[in-house]
Amino acid sequence: MTLAPAVVILPAFTNAEYTGDASEVAHWHDRYDFDREVEIPGCKHELLYASESDIALVPTGIGKSEAATTVAALAASDRVALNEATTLTVGIAGCNPAAGTLGSVFITDRVIDGDIKLRIGDTTRRMQWLVDEYVWDLDTDLVDRAIGAAQDVALADSERAQAIRDDYDDSRSPSVDTGVTVCGDEVYHGTTAATQVSQLCDWYGITEFATTEMEDAGTVTALERFGLLDQYVSIRAAANFDREPSGGDPSESIERDVFELGTENAVRVGHAVVQELIA
Repeated sequence: MTLAPAVVILPAFTNAEYTGDASEVAHWHDRYDFDREVEIPGCKHELLYASESDIALVPTGIGKSEAATTVAALAASDRVALNEATTLTVGIAGCNPAAGTLGSVFITDRVIDGDIKLRIGDTTRRMQWLVDEYVWDLDTDLVDRAIGAAQDVALADSERAQAIRDDYDDSRSPSVDTGVTVCGDEVYHGTTAATQVSQLCDWYGITEFATTEMEDAGTVTALERFGLLDQYVSIRAAANFDREPSGGDPSESIERDVFELGTENAVRVGHAVVQELIA
């Protein structure tokens, strides 16, 4: 029997990939009764299916290769049909402090592959001799629908997040917004690296990025190959800033994250969007 879920949720990591307490999967078990497990050839983890809600969940693993392999395996499998499904990435990300604050949730409107680039000294730009640009615009109507579903979601906050914000002279509270995400297999932190990411965005005509993460470029590449890109939503919550505060030491500020808060808020918004889609 081929499953045909209405929604497929793609968290990145479980406790098998991440040793902390911020599993991107655990919160979903509090919201849906996953009563079936299906092994999909090519997927690192089993597909979990909630029959009553018509929702599937498949952790992709961390990084672009893991995400692309998982999504391609799903799309090619005869055990699950994605033709009518909306696919959602719901997870955490680094955050550009100019775009938002810790705990904020961004619904992505554009994905950039931050690894396909030319780096000369301290400058970064796109490989202008390549025909393809490694930028994907996500479906505007679907992004707008997700934003509408998320507007009334109450986001959590924490004393730890507030203390970190103080170092950045940041008085904002978590909110929901749209923004560009830059995907790369390198975990970076610091103004030097962040400036190079901005330089790449400038070459693509993008003045500001919101989040940085490790899966979305692989996910959108696979979905595009199977004609499913217009059925994709990416929801990312800010779990850390991508650079040190003014005058700070990046080797110290990289340790100041709020992974649990980010995971909680990502799933809060993700759940609201899923409920809108299945309604």
